[in-house]
Amino acid sequence: MRHANQRTRGRFSRARAVLAGGLVLGVGGSLTMAAWADSEAGQATFTASRFATESSINSGTAWVDSSATAPLTFAFPAGGLSPSTVKYAPFWVRTKALSLDGTLALQAATTNNATFANSLKYRAVRYTGATCDASAFTAGATYLAGTSGTPATNGIVVTAAPTTTPASTITVAANQTQATQFCFEVSMNADASTDLQGQSITVTWEVRATSSS
Repeated sequence: MRHANQRTRGRFSRARAVLAGGLVLGVGGSLTMAAWADSEAGQATFTASRFATESSINSGTAWVDSSATAPLTFAFPAGGLSPSTVKYAPFWVRTKALSLDGTLALQAATTNNATFANSLKYRAVRYTGATCDASAFTAGATYLAGTSGTPATNGIVVTAAPTTTPASTITVAANQTQATQFCFEVSMNADASTDLQGQSITVTWEVRATSSS
């Protein structure tokens, strides 16, 4: 009988040990199954900047969005060219509303009459006055094509690349605040061939604009 009691007590002891172990394992498992979570986030909306220019051939009276394929027609004085004739016309450029500022660079002209082009010379300067005429072509002017002097001596062939392209100094202000003014001078050579009488030529200049950023 005593042995039976001892066996019974042994079974109870083992059962309590197993139950205790199970309780420990159960508590441990419940602690690893749950966790608190949280996060933080931020966002930003970005908008691309704008850069666009427009031009005027009447000293800022009217502005048009022109291009090399749809150019404005310069307002040179009426009348045909004769040997030694000199004509002047303004060309202004400014940015559009909300546009960035930038720089401007004159490109070489294109024409539809190479023979006629060889008998024409041009000069171009940046000016700030009210009138585009011979007075704009001073020794201290900023020349984009040609140099200070006389049209016949200091002009360059109308299809030639600009003498200088000071893109770093020819600027255009942001947001339509101020126009950049150019004055073009075109002259016919004194020795132009009489064969040119009655002929015509179309010359197209492009002022290329680049944003500052």
